[in-house]
Amino acid sequence: MSGEKELRIVTYMCPTHPVELYELIMEVLEQSIGVQAILQYESRSSGPLSGRPDPFVTDKVDLGFMTAAAYIRLRDIHKEHMQLLPVTPVFAHQMNVENKPGYFSDIIIHSDKKAHNVNTLLDLRGCTYAYSNEESLSGSKIVLKTLKEKGENASFFGSVLKSGSHLASAQMVLTKRAEWAAVDSTTLLYSKKFMQDGGRDITTLETLGRLPPYPVVVNSRLSDELKKSIVETLLTLPHTKWKNEFAKFGIIKFDANHDGAYNGPASQMWSIQSEKLNVRYY
Repeated sequence: MSGEKELRIVTYMCPTHPVELYELIMEVLEQSIGVQAILQYESRSSGPLSGRPDPFVTDKVDLGFMTAAAYIRLRDIHKEHMQLLPVTPVFAHQMNVENKPGYFSDIIIHSDKKAHNVNTLLDLRGCTYAYSNEESLSGSKIVLKTLKEKGENASFFGSVLKSGSHLASAQMVLTKRAEWAAVDSTTLLYSKKFMQDGGRDITTLETLGRLPPYPVVVNSRLSDELKKSIVETLLTLPHTKWKNEFAKFGIIKFDANHDGAYNGPASQMWSIQSEKLNVRYY
């Protein structure tokens, strides 16, 4: 240890992920590294709020969890004092047979729609669509990208409803306020067990992706020793007493990550202009 007495953690992943997951990470780091940690979470944005002082620049946080979309946006405008750690969580999913980093976008419908010959994404033309927000890779951009590849455009949507979160999108489908949604697969994995009847009335129609890994970032001012300790602690989790605790949230393990994961297709997807889902985007 290099003398840091407090580790200031922030997560922008709630309610996409339950806050209890980040409380668990905080507890693991406290016990394994010997720091005292404090956790704050910001549910209004998937990364540092625009128009406000950046907490990494102002040295208010040490360790952060945010969406891939937020990381790409911040990296591309050369944000200071934010550094990607070479570690990321790996979540269980029926498509993730190789247990690799990254996540998916599940296209979900109410099971009643299967009786109306809805079998593929294109069968949802003209239906009411719920999405978390315009910047979400899994809730918005990958859908627009997929439709474009199929020769469609934003006129495909009958109407669109901004839910504010992946959890809210899933609930809108379950209660039939929306006919379909694209939700972060990790949200669906954890939250279905808390839905009415275990979410059995939600059907996954298709799965899109793989999407880039969830970034774990640090304040570059943090000592190299502490950065290394955080990475090593997370990478060894599958072999510790904490494995079953993380499995409750669908995490199999933590694996290596690198900045190249956010280049190429991921960066191209981010560039899709989708501020309004009810207008043409190409």
